[in-house]
Amino acid sequence: MTEVAVTDEAIETKRARLAAFFAGARQCIVFMPSYVPFGMVCGVAAVQAGLGEWGALGAAALVFAGSSQAVLTQFLSGGAPLLMAVASGLVVNLRMAVYSAAISQRVSGASRKERVLWAAFLVDQTFILNEARHQRGEHMNHALAFYLGCAMVIWPFWIFTNALGAFAGAKVPASWQLDFTIPLSFVAMVVPMLKTRAHLAAALAGAIAGVALYALPLKTGLIAACVFGTCVGMLVDTFFKRKHEVSL
Repeated sequence: MTEVAVTDEAIETKRARLAAFFAGARQCIVFMPSYVPFGMVCGVAAVQAGLGEWGALGAAALVFAGSSQAVLTQFLSGGAPLLMAVASGLVVNLRMAVYSAAISQRVSGASRKERVLWAAFLVDQTFILNEARHQRGEHMNHALAFYLGCAMVIWPFWIFTNALGAFAGAKVPASWQLDFTIPLSFVAMVVPMLKTRAHLAAALAGAIAGVALYALPLKTGLIAACVFGTCVGMLVDTFFKRKHEVSL
């Protein structure tokens, strides 16, 4: 009887894990059209920077970060040293450090292998969809499976869109500014999550700071805006919690 119970429990666990995986995959699919123009632009830029078609695919697969890829190829096209180009791409993606800090407590008990998976596929969409899942309280025991479901849709599709740009050639006019579709899709995901006054204050403060600090060198204005918005949100949350405690 004990062996049967263990087997049944293992089957249910596997089913729950698969359900979480496919839930993450389904939620990602609706955002994939926004990847097409930006991915194509990155693929074209990589070829024009001298990486070649297969180099463009390698950058998409290993870097897996549109903004970093764009900056990297811009620097290479301008004749900058490779080390400077790579460093600039890393600076642009410093917001991932903010994302890492946000999920650090939730993955503190994960194994080293699991942490590598969390880190490897941490991008804007996987982060925000995982945060939305956490707020809804769904698949709490299988968060990594949900996260990997998101990643296994986003990562291959990002490589595919880069391939379209790399092999189709530079046929997308730069004047179209198609890379702006990615921030728009991110806004569409974030706005429904702004449910409290602290959330709204953090978003508004971060947006204002982002515009005000846009001219800071090496794109550090984005990181400063993230930190400022987070601090404002925490202060507002603390203020209203204390106000509620006093009223009680």
